[in-house]
Amino acid sequence: MKPAEIRKLSLDEIEAKLADSREELMKLRFQQVTGQLTDTSRLRLVRREIARLQTIWQEMLTGGAAPQAEQEEPKRKGKKAQEASQEAKPKARARKPKAVAAEEGEA
Repeated sequence: MKPAEIRKLSLDEIEAKLADSREELMKLRFQQVTGQLTDTSRLRLVRREIARLQTIWQEMLTGGAAPQAEQEEPKRKGKKAQEASQEAKPKARARKPKAVAAEEGEA
């Protein structure tokens, strides 16, 4: 069932379809365990239908679309800004290998 079709239904009708889908899923699981299930893709389809029904049911309860987290775009720096920020960072001092440091008398 498509989301547009589900949205046309009332809350009671959605709850009824949700109960039917959950019952069907339970029956499919029993069939799978007993080895009687031939179309295993039906499990996936029923789970997705339940998820659709629950999502739209929740949207209708809250009075609109489910709130989505607003994500900010990552701030991008231009090439000059990147170069300036790299120059401002103190550069790490190169270490000498222990063997070279020992020959020079450093500890």
